[in-house]
Amino acid sequence: MVRLLVQFTEAQAKTLRTESRRRKQPMAALVRESVDLHLAAPSGKKAALDKWQRAKLAVGGFRSGVKDLALNHDKYLGELKSW
Repeated sequence: MVRLLVQFTEAQAKTLRTESRRRKQPMAALVRESVDLHLAAPSGKKAALDKWQRAKLAVGGFRSGVKDLALNHDKYLGELKSW
């Protein structure tokens, strides 16, 4: 391995530390993973995100208007299946 000095913004460093704790992985491993994803992407395009990462980005991005959806999701799914 080659040691490099990289500088991050305060926000980037905070997010990296949080993700490191959540995933129980060293920050260096997360940085290497991110670099690999970015370099694997087609030239000029944003790094490809795997399905899990894309799904996480969608969380909270939509509103159903149903206030008790979290509590009664099975009921609502059952109603959809009867269509």
